[in-house]
Amino acid sequence: MLKLNLVSDESLVERIRNNDRSALGDLFIKFEKVVFKHIQTHGGSLDDAKDMLQESIIVLWQNVSAGRFKLQSKLSTYLVAVAKNKWMVEMRKKKRFVQDDPPEIAHHSEPGILDKIVDNEMIEQVRFALDQIKPVCKQLLLLFYFEERSMEEIAKILSFANMNVAKAKKYQCKKALQDFVIQSMQKERRI
Repeated sequence: MLKLNLVSDESLVERIRNNDRSALGDLFIKFEKVVFKHIQTHGGSLDDAKDMLQESIIVLWQNVSAGRFKLQSKLSTYLVAVAKNKWMVEMRKKKRFVQDDPPEIAHHSEPGILDKIVDNEMIEQVRFALDQIKPVCKQLLLLFYFEERSMEEIAKILSFANMNVAKAKKYQCKKALQDFVIQSMQKERRI
């Protein structure tokens, strides 16, 4: 462990650039305590903390590999920030889901088959809705939410005048997607 503490952030980033897969384990070991502490002090379990660290490392790896990452602070700061954001998204999802459930379902700690079916149906509805909206909207939403691109990057990729235009378009596209999903759900309820 002492050896890993002596490994510089710069050398870890360079190993990622060189696609050195052994860096994955080193990243996990070196930053597990700081990420685990944050997730566990904010209501997460040890398994949640492991998941958030793994997802954070994946984001780091993808951004370094794509040339979108510049080491401007400590890697621990970056990984904790990514884990924190991902954990907040996860907590919002859980909170929203629990609020929508009847009380007898909401008290179970283990996700059941019904939870998985509902999650899968929602994912399929969103995928279907993405295919129904304008292609530029689909591309913009995928770039923002799934590739976690900045508005500035999206503006360049989609040839918008600037990032403010991209922000306005993202709002319109998100609204169009929400409207489509709501309309689809309403049609299903009528059937």
